[in-house]
Amino acid sequence: MDKAIHLFKDFLIEREENVIANIFVSIDKNQPESYIKLTDQSKVNSYKQQIKELIHLLESFLIGELDDERIKDWGKRVSEDKVRLGLSLSQSVQHFNSIRGALWEELTVLANQMSNLSAGESLRLGNLINGFIDDLILTFTNSYTGQANKRLRAQQEVIDELSTPVISIVDGVAVLPIIGDIDTHRARILMEHTLRETKNKEVDCLIMDLSGVFIVDTMVAQELFKIIDSLKLTGVDVNLTGMRPELAHSVVTLGINFDNVKMFNNLGQALKAFGVVRK
Repeated sequence: MDKAIHLFKDFLIEREENVIANIFVSIDKNQPESYIKLTDQSKVNSYKQQIKELIHLLESFLIGELDDERIKDWGKRVSEDKVRLGLSLSQSVQHFNSIRGALWEELTVLANQMSNLSAGESLRLGNLINGFIDDLILTFTNSYTGQANKRLRAQQEVIDELSTPVISIVDGVAVLPIIGDIDTHRARILMEHTLRETKNKEVDCLIMDLSGVFIVDTMVAQELFKIIDSLKLTGVDVNLTGMRPELAHSVVTLGINFDNVKMFNNLGQALKAFGVVRK
């Protein structure tokens, strides 16, 4: 094994706790908000363990015994934690600068203590540190992006579910309040969710409340018709309510025809028509 590499590896093993302490100090100084999240009582030991593992990975890297799977596994676990803590990619990558700085500081201490360590050897060790950290950042970034996208998709699914609630009123009668704009994506979610929920809840009559829809264009009307026709094919009677004056004006202007669909002025009227009255 190269003498300089051997010296630095052993030096890191001896001063592991010092390296970790310096990393924490650097993050606290440069990223106080991140530091608070990372050093929460329930998180601090986990983060310390992750840094220890990183140092061990570097030690293996220096002697040529590091395989890609260990790097990928570390990157996956650490990126999952960062996403869970709500740390941005930018904040997370800055942590690597603190780690890089702490490792260079240890190299400087070693060079000052070892008079026989030449400037060239110190520079070579520094380049190894930089190469290791740069590769680690790339692995971490790829994993973080995947985890963040997965989390966003899960959140979007929850939002989609919450934005298309089929609310049972009495046996066989349910209300679907539609709020906000309808685009192609939301129309597809509306279609899938409504068909599934009306079947699961054994809905015979669905009242679609449009009082929260502010814009109706040809595309929106077409998507609504598709949903209505699909529901009719499954035996569900669809009724519309909440058509505001400005919405009605847009419908007439666009020449959209809702003649085959029962219309009610408001949800209260629709419910009364199906026997849902206050006693």
